[in-house]
This record gives sequence, C-alpha cells and structure tokens, in this order.
Amino acid sequence: MKLHIFKYFWLFGILLTVASCINQNYGIQAPQLNAVSNLQYTLNGDSVKLSWTLPKSSSTLSVSIMYNGGTILVSGNPTSYTFGVVQTNVDYLFTVKAQDTNGNLSLGQTVKFNRSGAMPVTNLSAAQNGSNSVLLSWTLPSETLSNLTLKYGSTTVTLPGTATSYQVNNVAVGTYLFGVVGTDSQNRISNTVYLNFKVGPTVVAFLGTDPDSLSISNHEQAAAAKWLFANYPAARYVTFSEIKNGTVDLSQFDVIWWDYDITTGSALPAIATDPTVLTSIQSYYQNGGKLLCSAFAINYLWNLGRLPSALQANVENDIGAGSYNPDIWTVNVDIDGKQDNSTHPLFKGLTLTTQGDGEKTFPVIGAGWKENHNCVLTQIPAFFGLPNNNDAAYSDFCNTYTAKWLGGWGGISDYFMAGIFELDPTTTFKGTALAIGIGGIEWDQLGASPGAISGTEGFTNPYQANIVTLYTNALSYLKSK
Repeated sequence: MKLHIFKYFWLFGILLTVASCINQNYGIQAPQLNAVSNLQYTLNGDSVKLSWTLPKSSSTLSVSIMYNGGTILVSGNPTSYTFGVVQTNVDYLFTVKAQDTNGNLSLGQTVKFNRSGAMPVTNLSAAQNGSNSVLLSWTLPSETLSNLTLKYGSTTVTLPGTATSYQVNNVAVGTYLFGVVGTDSQNRISNTVYLNFKVGPTVVAFLGTDPDSLSISNHEQAAAAKWLFANYPAARYVTFSEIKNGTVDLSQFDVIWWDYDITTGSALPAIATDPTVLTSIQSYYQNGGKLLCSAFAINYLWNLGRLPSALQANVENDIGAGSYNPDIWTVNVDIDGKQDNSTHPLFKGLTLTTQGDGEKTFPVIGAGWKENHNCVLTQIPAFFGLPNNNDAAYSDFCNTYTAKWLGGWGGISDYFMAGIFELDPTTTFKGTALAIGIGGIEWDQLGASPGAISGTEGFTNPYQANIVTLYTNALSYLKSK
C-alpha cells in the first residue's frame, strides 16, 4: 500500500513540475477581446452580405475582414459588410476579427463558400465608334452559353450565347457602366462583368500657326496634316489665333495634336505662348483633354505647367536642315532591356526585332536625307544623381512625374534618354499627353540619294508604314483615355 501511495505522490510531483514549466515558458495569454459570433453570409446577385454579432466591449470596435484578395477594415461598431462582385465558381474564404481602440485583436471567425453559376465572359472592352456609338467586345468562356445579357443604365439587351460584340448607338456624351452576364444551358447565370466607359467628343484638332491646312509651309507638318485629314474626315485644323480670339471651343475636341517639326529652331512661336492661348489650352488639358505633341511641340508641356522647369534643362533640341545618311534608324521600346513596353497600345501592329542586348526595336527611317529634329529628354539618371545603368532612374522618372517611359533611340541600351513618353492624368491635369520626339520619326523624308532635297516628290521612306501605324495607335489610344 505504501508503495502505491509513493507512486501517486511521485506522479503528482511530476505533473506539478511539468505544469510549472509550461506556465513559466510556454504560457499563452487569453485574448483580451472575444471573437465575433453568429458569423453568416447571404448571397444576393453579384454581392455577398457578411453579418455578425460583436463581442461586448467598453470601447468602439472595428472589424478587419481578410479574404482572398486582401484585407478590408470597417470601423464604427459594424455588424455587417456587403462585398461584390462575387465571381462564379471561385472559392471564397472570409475571416472576420474584431479590434478595440486599445489595439486588442480577437481571434478570427471564418466562413467559406462558392457561388455556383455559369462561367463569365472575359476581356470586356469598348471603343467609341463615331460621335455617338460604342462598340463593345468580349471573349466567351470555354463552356457554351445559351444567351448573354447586356445592361447599361436602364437598358437591357438580350444577345445570343455566341455573340462576341455589340454596338450601342445613339449614346449621349457621359460616363456609362456596362455589364455583361452569361446564362448557361442549366439556366445558371454568371457574375456580371463590368466596364466603366466615358463617351466624349471624337474630333481630332490639328494645331498650327498657318492660316489653314492647305497653307502649311513646313513639309513635315503638311504631310502629317494631309494624312490626318485623309483618314479622319471629321478632324479640324485649328490655329493659335482662333484660340486667342475665342472663336473656337476646345472642349469639342477629343485630342489636340501639335506637330511642330521645323528647320529654323526649337523656339516656340510667340502666339503659342500668348497668355490667353496658354490659359485656354491649359484649361482644356486640366479638364481632361488629350494632347499629342510631336517634335519640338514637346517643349509646350513645360509652358503648360505639366513638367517642372528644372527638368527642361535636360531636353535636347536638335535643329537644322539635316544631311544625307545611309543608315536605317530604329526605335527601342525595351528600356535598358528590362522595361518592356512592347505590349503598350502605342506599338500595336509594329513588327519588333529583339537585339542581342535585349532591346526590342522597329525601324522608322531608311537611307536618305534626315533632318533628325530630336526633342528628347537626356541625362535622366544624372538628374536623379544616378549612373546611366541604374534601374531606379526609370522608376524615379515614372513615379515623380506620373509618367510612362515608352521608348528611346535604338542602340541606347541604358536609361540615358527618353524619346517617347506618356504623361498620365494627375489631380491637376486630368488629361493624358503623349510625347513623340525621336528625330528619326519624320512624316516626309526628303530624297534617297546624297543631296537630293528638292524634286523628290515621288520618294517614300521605306518605313513610312511604321510612322502611320505609330500615329494611328497614338490617336486611338488617346481617344480611349
């Protein structure tokens, strides 16, 4: 009997020792705030409503909701939250935690669900087709759909399940939310795929100093205007004098294009920098108007106040009548072989060649007389205190100026120069601007042989099609913004 009693005391001592060790080294403090309770979800069309009961607390509570795509914070003693769009056939996991003003966080409560339904369409996109029509297009899912439903405003259109596009006509200027829903053979519906789209003016203005388009004195500008008016019948020639006199309303234009490619210098004409003119164009740009600046017109972005004066010292303006050159000149769209812009809409349809150093280039001008009127940003890394091959030069430029650095001269394999760039909207300038300043991008190359500057009306740059494609893309892209 004594032996058994001894064993019991011995085991009891071990348990006390273990418990002591656990309390000393591995103790876990209970949560200071209880978890939410009664966590439920209710699917309602494209959204899910989460609801719960908050724990008792002397302070105001907030709730963090962690799910597949991130974390949502809801404050003010919330007891529900509605989330959307819930995609069909996707597993969702929502974990809800309460938090008080002292930072105490409760344990999480979790719900999991999957919304069964038809597979949705993908790649929903829109393009303004004419002044008051919108062409919508999408990609069908792999499964067969019995029909599609298009909704916008109070309008509902039923389409066959094989449809991949639909044109909406007689659409007034404004912003629209388009939604497409698919229905399968079991009469199940997909989640709605939404697209916000702005319908606005579609007319392109060609800006100039000459009295009309037929009087344009510079051969480069004349060639650009001739191409524009032949391919965009609604385009209009606008003079700076009309803007100064107030005889033209700039708000009617979707894009204003100024191609200022001359041989006598890069200084902007006085009428362009007239205070009344500057105020009008600046207001147009700030209110969402789009600008396409070619050659020396890029300098205008500083006059308008979109870029700081400190950076203007880095603009290289190459002027003069030019000279004969037998080489093929190219544009590189993969900056330093690391910043690949080949999928940007500006370069759609251009055949790109990958060089040994990683550059992706396309030719813009062949043998002949080259004016080479560069208007490009140079020494960008040095401007930020960096060497030419430092990747931070690219991010610093893009982030500082809310810009996209899209292209440079072929053969430049670092971050020294930006010859094509895009200025994205800001809180002050709500419009988008594209700058194309590489000197090899000419609208009218003169002569195929040395000295052949005049009498060469029949000569065509062998890569003229690339110039046309580039500017067609530029106008289409800006019109979509």
